[in-house]
Amino acid sequence: MIKKNISNQCIKKINSLEPIKKVRNIKFDFDKKNHYDGELEILQDDDKFSFIFEIKTILKRPIPEKLYKNKKVKDKHFIIFAEYVNRSIAEDLKKIGVNYIDCQGNVYLKINNKLYIELQGNKFKKSEDKKTSAIFQPKGLQLLLLLLINENFLNFTIRKLAQMSGISLGRTVTIIKELKEKGYVFEIKKNKFKFANKKRIVEKWIENYNLILRPKLFIGTYRISPKRDIVDIRDTFNQESINFAFGGDTGGELLTDYYRAGCKDIYIEEENCLKVSENLNLIKAEDYNLRLFNLYSKEIIYKFVNGNPVVLPLLIYAELLSSKNKRAKKTAKIIYDNYIKDKIV
Repeated sequence: MIKKNISNQCIKKINSLEPIKKVRNIKFDFDKKNHYDGELEILQDDDKFSFIFEIKTILKRPIPEKLYKNKKVKDKHFIIFAEYVNRSIAEDLKKIGVNYIDCQGNVYLKINNKLYIELQGNKFKKSEDKKTSAIFQPKGLQLLLLLLINENFLNFTIRKLAQMSGISLGRTVTIIKELKEKGYVFEIKKNKFKFANKKRIVEKWIENYNLILRPKLFIGTYRISPKRDIVDIRDTFNQESINFAFGGDTGGELLTDYYRAGCKDIYIEEENCLKVSENLNLIKAEDYNLRLFNLYSKEIIYKFVNGNPVVLPLLIYAELLSSKNKRAKKTAKIIYDNYIKDKIV
């Protein structure tokens, strides 16, 4: 769901609450320094409360407590608008005193002793744009990644795109048609297309990676002998003619001189999972030091670093960005600055 739709629905939900009289003076004005998307006023009887709000398409743990706790700008209270806040995240927000409301009607709104509203238990219902959008579903995100890293692919045949991305012809037709109809791509001359706002589409791809695409690419977690380093794994795969590439933590280590991977992240063709497990002596484990992901297309292999194949920087960036590790997040920024930023303008 796009941010404007989220904010509109949340404002409607606030207006419907007792004892709220009215929401007024709504301004959408993104403030990069203070991290908020707009302002509004809530009237209750003789009281008036001024708020800044931040719109979240995806709200996930861990909640950045330092960013949100006691957050105010010029004596304005703070509230989060979200598509959905589940019970566990709701409790996290409540503990640090953060107001929120979601599109489903779940709300926590407390201003000193003057205003208190709390409603929980409304379940998530998919919005219409998520139901109908093929672009930001798993297969659409698979194809979109390839298109984003090579805009010339927009001019390939449907059959070629389907083969490259590992999805059906019918789904490929739907995705490309939707990209054109929704204005994500436009025709610069006959049968030649390019993205209208590539940076925004990259941002949307990143927003949807962890929630939608990653669970589909993720194969499992394993234990591997700590003696088996990157070079040993690479040599084993090469001897067995197994297609692979390093990503995530390992990709971050290979692309920068800054990071040391705490976990080995490897993309393999899913049908080779048993072969990989046997050759690396892997043991399935929750206490893991290796993760496997599906190498759904050879096109997501970016390049070789010291003889080691790595997946696309955008894929590594999105994975590192979801980490709780501060050094991983710093590595993500380095990768964004060095490999992504200049290619999405």
